[in-house]
Amino acid sequence: MGIVDRVVLSLYAFALTVVSFMFLLGSFGWNAPVTFIVDTLKSPTARTATGIVSGIIFLAGLRFIYYGFKRAPVQAVVHDTGMGEVNISLTAVKSLVTRVASRTPGVREVRTRVGLNQLGTGIHVALDLKVASDANLPDLADKVQKATSSYVHDIVGVNVDSVKVSVSDIALEGRR
Repeated sequence: MGIVDRVVLSLYAFALTVVSFMFLLGSFGWNAPVTFIVDTLKSPTARTATGIVSGIIFLAGLRFIYYGFKRAPVQAVVHDTGMGEVNISLTAVKSLVTRVASRTPGVREVRTRVGLNQLGTGIHVALDLKVASDANLPDLADKVQKATSSYVHDIVGVNVDSVKVSVSDIALEGRR
């Protein structure tokens, strides 16, 4: 959800909160909110403004209903075989990448992001690592990149265009 949608959602929630609060006060017998609404709707200018604001709130509600039921496209690596099509989800590839990177000596924790390239013929991998304090970082990063690239190519059968390694933390304990 983009920043514009977040702002619109916040304004939408605020407007619904105000309206529901006014109805709540009216249901408890306080007539001031009800008379305010009735007096406001008697004026043609206020009626026009209320109509415009209500229309905007209505359109925002329709937008959120649409996004609520819209399914995000499932991204997958696709292989065409003689027997048909094989789809391997990026979630499965992400699990595979996380497993192979975490098995590398010196790696303590792994956070993984995987995405398809523009043509859908290969993938990009981004790894965020927590590593051992005594690990040689350039060598470790090189090992993780090579292991990830070759393992994914061997198991999934797709080219790994890039493996970006970022070291976000260094663990206090040594190597495993």
